[in-house]
Amino acid sequence: MHSTLLTPTLPVSRKGARSHMISSYQKSLWSRNLMLVLVVAAVIGVALKIGWSLQKIKLYDQAFAYYEAKDLVKAEETFAKANDHAGIEYGDEAWTTQMSGLTDIREELESLSRQAQTAIKDNREEEVLQAYRSYQSFKREVEGRQEAQTATFFQTISTRLGLEKGWSAYYQQAIQHAKAQMQSLQVSDQQALIHTLVLVPDEFFGGTEKKAQELEALFRRYETAKLQERADSLSFLDVITQTAKSIELYRQEGISSDWLQKQLERYAKGEIGRVIRQNDLPGFVAMAKAYRQIQNVLPDKSEVLATIETHLQSLIEQAEKYAKQHKFTKATDLYQELSGLLDTSSLLAGVDELWTQFDPSRLLQQKYPDQAFDPVLTGSDHWGAKTYAIGVDQKEHRIYFAAKLSENEAPVSFDLALDIDTDFTLTLSKLEDDRESPVLLVQSVGKERAYVYTGLVPQLSKNSFDTRFVIEADDLTVEDAAQVIVKNAVGAGENELASFELGRKGLEYVEKLEDLQPESEEAADPALPSASEEEGDSQNGRGNSIIEVPGNSTIEEPDNTSVDVHAGPGKEYAVIGQVSLDGSIQVITDLDGWYQIQFDGKEGWIQTPKPDPS
Repeated sequence: MHSTLLTPTLPVSRKGARSHMISSYQKSLWSRNLMLVLVVAAVIGVALKIGWSLQKIKLYDQAFAYYEAKDLVKAEETFAKANDHAGIEYGDEAWTTQMSGLTDIREELESLSRQAQTAIKDNREEEVLQAYRSYQSFKREVEGRQEAQTATFFQTISTRLGLEKGWSAYYQQAIQHAKAQMQSLQVSDQQALIHTLVLVPDEFFGGTEKKAQELEALFRRYETAKLQERADSLSFLDVITQTAKSIELYRQEGISSDWLQKQLERYAKGEIGRVIRQNDLPGFVAMAKAYRQIQNVLPDKSEVLATIETHLQSLIEQAEKYAKQHKFTKATDLYQELSGLLDTSSLLAGVDELWTQFDPSRLLQQKYPDQAFDPVLTGSDHWGAKTYAIGVDQKEHRIYFAAKLSENEAPVSFDLALDIDTDFTLTLSKLEDDRESPVLLVQSVGKERAYVYTGLVPQLSKNSFDTRFVIEADDLTVEDAAQVIVKNAVGAGENELASFELGRKGLEYVEKLEDLQPESEEAADPALPSASEEEGDSQNGRGNSIIEVPGNSTIEEPDNTSVDVHAGPGKEYAVIGQVSLDGSIQVITDLDGWYQIQFDGKEGWIQTPKPDPS
């Protein structure tokens, strides 16, 4: 038997074979179709190009015919259409260049027309002017070519677009509107109005010089009438403020406003002069302050500012005169009024210093404004103080002290409550401590003797009183800076008239001057004046009827006469005490019918006594 070898056969897909055969065919077909499309497209392109070229040639020829007929507008318009057809180069090169230049001119004018119309519609003044200036610049450029045909073409296109006519109508309307507002004085926005007129080109006024003249005349008429209207209805401040604003607006636009400055000066001079003549100080200060605030718009040599400075200086001199006359309240009030025009702090400090020197009691008044003192001792150059004042409060049995060490230092003040429950007297004695500072002597009712004497020395560095001694006796008389005579002291010196000396530890017994017989002595009556009081009374001028005045002259006064003592030379000053004229009073100086005197350790003023007609 023969065996047969069978080779397996794979099934063949008919679909796959068919796809393979169609794909090859399609490739061939697509290549053929693509070639046909390209050929057709090329043929169409050539045909179109030939058509466009023929159309371009036709338009060029037509444009040239218009050009030959001197109709440049139609020639340029037709040429522009021909130029839209891309294709062959055709026509004379020089002529083509010329026509292209005309097209550029037309397109530029059309662009300017669009800009101007949009700006005019929206009333954008700056853009209107910018378009106008661009037009004028372009016009000068075209005219500068010195080509008659080109210039004619420019003007024809400009006229057709209505450029110059449109600008003329716009600016003439702006001028007339501004004039109408200014004539009626009803300007809603002065800045905008001025700016509008400034932006109007010079040629609409007939040239640069005529524009300047017409605008100045227009503004001058308006501002003159407006200033009068303001002066009739507004305050000084409002008038000068609004007028100054107008000057600023003119300056911003480069317009000379010297004439308005003169009108403002004339108005202000009259108003400020009036308040000066009326002695209206608050009015002068208010006006002067307001006028100074607009100094930047005033002339370099302002007559009104000079008047203000002159009058201000005279007021300062008046205040200084008040201070020299001891009219300190008037001087202070005047300086305070002037504080709106200048820094018067140093001037006020100077017056205050003089016032305090003249009336040191002010130191107490300033420190203790609600406190009443009776009496007040004042003086200077003691205990390291330039001036001082010591006040007594009998109700609270308290002593108050205030002093100023120097002009630049703040005052010091302190007080002391006395350990007593009765009235007391306070005197500045001749006693001095080891530092040569005078001792204040307090006299009050004693328990074992008629009186208690307390020696006090103000210690400014410690803001307190230093008690130098306390002694109870029937009498104490100060002999000199260190020695006192004490009558019947408690302890050392009892039943003696003894001498004591002020030392570091207080009053120290020195020696007996004489014995006192207790059985023969009358009981000391606290109501009777002590020897020290009699001494004080003598020092205060009690006991005779002659007043000593400067120049060794005297005026006799009737007995039992007392007068008020004032803080200054005039009845408008506060009464700070009384003094009896039944004695010799130390007169420091006289002024306008008043004597400055010393009494109770302080200074004051009394009216000059009239001589007895008998």
